[in-house]
Amino acid sequence: MSDRTQATIHPVVPLAVLETLRSQDVPQPDGLDEFHVELSTKRLGMSRTIERQIERYRHLMDGGVRVAPDEVVALFRLAARRPDADLLFADAGRRAGLMAVHRAGRAPGAASGGLRRRLGRRTARRVLRRTFGLNLVGASEGFVVEGGTPFTADVAPDGSACQFLGAAVAAVLRAYTGFEGAVAHDRCHASGADSCRWEAARYGKV
Repeated sequence: MSDRTQATIHPVVPLAVLETLRSQDVPQPDGLDEFHVELSTKRLGMSRTIERQIERYRHLMDGGVRVAPDEVVALFRLAARRPDADLLFADAGRRAGLMAVHRAGRAPGAASGGLRRRLGRRTARRVLRRTFGLNLVGASEGFVVEGGTPFTADVAPDGSACQFLGAAVAAVLRAYTGFEGAVAHDRCHASGADSCRWEAARYGKV
């Protein structure tokens, strides 16, 4: 994903988008059951196709099989047309980050101080690279994550889909390093930059 020549994408990425889409399209318990039954047939997230795709991506993830970029880009473009696209990408990114953490396991908790921080940073770097194709590097007051030209830059010309990766970065850093702060997409390939980059600054340091 950090290079357009990379052939495949981790299935956690489309899986997180579809599970979030399904969650956002579930009818609310507001007493309007008859209305929601009719509406649910028009909601993409409630369709049988989505359910089948979710099961497919879960199966691929369990089997260690990756997904073609064109397939994932098409899904993201579909999501980008929704009026709640910003919320969907942010929630899906957090979901994907947490799923990646769950699958990889947390850094050893027995270590303390500087060793624990180094182990956490090392684990976060590995998870971001293997799952999202992102490269975590050091920064004086936080973290810098470089993404090259990720598939999300192909989704929309304004780079709005890249917030999926920004949310995933925040979730992974929080899990492994205790990071609490803001993740800014300060450079985007979709906007003409050579590559995508996210800067994660701790609260009080921005």
